Amino acid sequence: MKIISKYYGSILIIGRSNAGKSTLLNTLIGEKISIISHKINTTNSNIIGIYNKNSYQIEYIDTPGNIFYNNKILNSLKNNKYNYIFFILDRNRWNYIEKKFVKILNKITIPIILIINKIDQINNKNILLPYINFLKKKINFISLFMISAKYKLYTNDINNFICKKLPKKKHHYPSNYITNQTKEFIFKEIIRESIIKYLHKELPYLINIKVNYIKKLKNLLNKINIFLLVKNINQKKIIIGKNGIKIKLIKSRSKKNIEKFLKKKINLNLWIKIK
Repeated sequence: MKIISKYYGSILIIGRSNAGKSTLLNTLIGEKISIISHKINTTNSNIIGIYNKNSYQIEYIDTPGNIFYNNKILNSLKNNKYNYIFFILDRNRWNYIEKKFVKILNKITIPIILIINKIDQINNKNILLPYINFLKKKINFISLFMISAKYKLYTNDINNFICKKLPKKKHHYPSNYITNQTKEFIFKEIIRESIIKYLHKELPYLINIKVNYIKKLKNLLNKINIFLLVKNINQKKIIIGKNGIKIKLIKSRSKKNIEKFLKKKINLNLWIKIK
């Protein structure tokens, strides 16, 4: 009996907030597990996405935009925990934030892959070559990709490239896994994304989301009860909105995305509760 070799690698995705890290993660694994928003600091913790193809398994780790004071991430970089680092750049944007990332990356020995994202928004492509030459002087990288994660332009090239570079190693996750996160975590992330979309300013970050109950019904619908915990009546009124419009929008969008994730219909109940 022929033994099939297996290949596995772990990749950390870093970059400024809104550079497209979460969009890229979702695109690479083909599922939406990391929430996306135009508001800064949407991703609050590391989200792991797992790409499986035949004998290849890639663990992608999406990070918050500000890792500069995150000792856990910084120590893992020093300890060479990852096979590669993806440094995501928002078009040709470059200021003190990118300089802070470069300062960290130039102190480690993990191979770095640069990814210039949102090329669909660059009207004058003539700026790219001078920009690449500029990057070569700032940071040592083994490869560079120019993509649009949102529109999935050239993103398949990344998975194909990494698969060829993976070391021969036993897989860390079952082949049907797409994330190490629980369903409850994914549900909360989906609802938090909807809250961020329809509410403004700092309120979405003050809401605590609690998955209270999940039940499989006889008709194959999942019944999911979720509480949105707020501090006072004013916050509750803002979430409900005039004539209940806000909470209806949040529920409708959340239900649609949870069903897409589960690939089945659900019965979603949302309640707002003062802590």
